[in-house]
Amino acid sequence: MYPEPLKPGDTLGLVTPSSPMVPGLLEVGISYLEQKGFQIKLGEHVNAVDRFLAGEDEYRAKDIMRFFMDDEIKVIMAMGGGYGSQRILPLLDYELIRSRPKYLSGFSDTTALQAALFKNAGIISCSGFVFGDLAAGKLDSLIERTLWACLKGESFQIKKGQTMQPGAVKGRLVGGNLESWIALMGTPFQPEVKDCILLLEDVGAEPYQVDSRLSQLDLAGVFTQVAGVIFGQFARCTAKYFPKRDGTVDDVIEEWALRLNVPCIKNFPYGHFSRRCVLPLGKEVFLNADQYSLTVC
Repeated sequence: MYPEPLKPGDTLGLVTPSSPMVPGLLEVGISYLEQKGFQIKLGEHVNAVDRFLAGEDEYRAKDIMRFFMDDEIKVIMAMGGGYGSQRILPLLDYELIRSRPKYLSGFSDTTALQAALFKNAGIISCSGFVFGDLAAGKLDSLIERTLWACLKGESFQIKKGQTMQPGAVKGRLVGGNLESWIALMGTPFQPEVKDCILLLEDVGAEPYQVDSRLSQLDLAGVFTQVAGVIFGQFARCTAKYFPKRDGTVDDVIEEWALRLNVPCIKNFPYGHFSRRCVLPLGKEVFLNADQYSLTVC
């Protein structure tokens, strides 16, 4: 379901579906967005803290539902990732959300929320940007270009990475953060993957942990259902105790990529690095693995 394209003067709603907001971020980020010509509304509980969560599950879910029902708000932005968005999935009214489609931008832990919105309400979301990226008062040029293109519903192409399996294919883009995606398996919140293009990145996991998560996807039949695979960047995924023995995360990615029978690229600029692209989960894309390019249709 395609939300309305974002326009100058529109209102953005800021929420914290996962971990607490980084102190001191609010003013800097709002200033940037206001300079871009947007109005800002804050979720009622954006400053809440409950251990590693940004307040109680019920309140985080209420902020999201309130903004989906608010006709003034055109885009909902997650302020950060961390952990916790999967806890609020049963508390959302997906039929109401379906009737008020809006882009939800987020990244990392927001993957769980974005997946559930696509599965149960058909909502397309923008993955690769959180409000916390504005901590320096500006954005990396690639994030900025692709973020606004996504929110305006525009087509664009990213050509970077390495061909692992040849071929070209169209399909809806699904996935995001690998750990968050794995956490939804066996639940009613993980989207169907048949004929889709699967996008994956991860952060802070040891190589064996990445291997375990990819193995779980394989055992669940995911790699035989998808039309293509994009391995993004796997940041800080190094072996802590036996680095010489365990090898690198790139070894793991390459091993799995070479097993696939669908078009596949790796080292695509999507992951926990300051320079990355923002991509529309749920939208049709064209993967040309031969030219290591991804085109948002």
